[in-house]
Amino acid sequence: MARTSTNHLRCRVGASRDKQISPGPLPMNARCTAITLIVCLLAGCVSHEGTYSPACIAYAGSKINLSDGLFVWEKFTDSVVMDNDGKIVNQFPGYPMRGAYRIDEQMVYMDSASGESMENMYLHRHDDHYYLLTAEQFETGEKTGEYAECALMLGGRPDD
Repeated sequence: MARTSTNHLRCRVGASRDKQISPGPLPMNARCTAITLIVCLLAGCVSHEGTYSPACIAYAGSKINLSDGLFVWEKFTDSVVMDNDGKIVNQFPGYPMRGAYRIDEQMVYMDSASGESMENMYLHRHDDHYYLLTAEQFETGEKTGEYAECALMLGGRPDD
């Protein structure tokens, strides 16, 4: 089969002649349906899963990864603490913390694998970004409309 310049398919029929077959344009409602389906599929790809890190330049704080119902919570700092023997002290014993999470509406419930009590957090979408907020950050944001500058944001600080 060969494609002609008019977007027809040319098929060999018999030994001596060609026959053009026109697929015809898609009906308008079929095109609209296809476009709507594609947009819906792409919108479904937006997810709350990924790594939440400070939405600002931070020298200490937390990073939380949410994926497939599991979380990993890491703490970081740029400061170094040494003991009397000159050895580096682990400033965050018990971290990274791991466990399972579930979301009920906006509330994120985290259960650590070690059974340690965890603070519930809020998943909040603001200005096309997902944030993981503490109860205090969430309540302040709901009251004032302004959210903490360094709240944990999916993907972290946006590029300038």
